[in-house]
Order: sequence, then C-alpha cells, then structure tokens
Amino acid sequence: YKLLAYKAKNGPAPSYLSDLITSRTAPRCLRFSSTARLVPPSLRMSGKYTSRFFSVLAPRWWNELPLAVRTAESLTIFKRRLKTYLF
Repeated sequence: YKLLAYKAKNGPAPSYLSDLITSRTAPRCLRFSSTARLVPPSLRMSGKYTSRFFSVLAPRWWNELPLAVRTAESLTIFKRRLKTYLF
C-alpha cells in the first residue's frame, strides 16, 4: 500500500487510485504544510470491511512514515528509504 500511495500521490498511478487520496493543504503557509501528509476520509458507512479500503489504509500508513521517507524525490529513493525504515 505504501508504494501505491507514493505512486498515487506523486506519479505513475492510474487515475482511479489517485482519485481515492487527497493531500492535506493548509489555507495559509504553515510549518505543517511541508509535511506531505494525506487526508484520511471521513467514513459514513460502517462495516467490518471499511477499514480495509485503500482510501482508508493508504493515508493512515502514509502519515505514519517519517518525513524523510514521505518527501523522497523519486520512486527509487522512496523505496530505498522505505526499506531502511521498515527493516
């Protein structure tokens, strides 16, 4: 999910995945605006499978990554930093 989230946010992902996630933007310039976070969706429906949706899991896992991983300049650098962080 983390690679798909990176591709959906920054690059070569299909449009149906890019439409599922939104970047958090501030109305004015704040320190928080440079953290490259995603907005988790507000869930209106409840069920045992809603927490497994890509649109729910991707922002949650993306926002848990360190800033250095989230702000990687390319997919190769993102993969390298992600492996270092996870292992």
